[in-house]
Amino acid sequence: MKRLFSLLLLGILILPVMSFTTSKANLLQIADILKEIESNNNPEAVGDGGLAFGVLQIHEACIMDVNRYYGTNYTHRDAKNPIIAEDIFVKYISLGIKLYKLKCGTNPSEFQIVRMWNGGYHSGYKYNSTLKYLAKYKRYKLENS
Repeated sequence: MKRLFSLLLLGILILPVMSFTTSKANLLQIADILKEIESNNNPEAVGDGGLAFGVLQIHEACIMDVNRYYGTNYTHRDAKNPIIAEDIFVKYISLGIKLYKLKCGTNPSEFQIVRMWNGGYHSGYKYNSTLKYLAKYKRYKLENS
């Protein structure tokens, strides 16, 4: 009986993490929130001292990673097109998901993905510097759901 209770408790604790899938639809839901916190969904937004463009405030290094891995030819100015920005986001985060799976044997959580976007797909989910960004994401999601 004690073992059954332990298994049920473990299932309850793990379920919220396991219920998140890294499907394209889920990634686009994350992107929709990020567009709001990054730029108020403004495709012409320029931030980080001129280094980040578009609704998702994409840096050129992100685009270079996507082009290198996927063979695309995106330019930094393409980040101002919301449809292309979403594609760059999905491709970039998919790199992070693959790497995370190799390291950890499981999919990253929604919140780890948000931290990857802010801190880089390699290890952004671990950086303390991404916690403030994650808090903005959580706050926006809570207030608008």
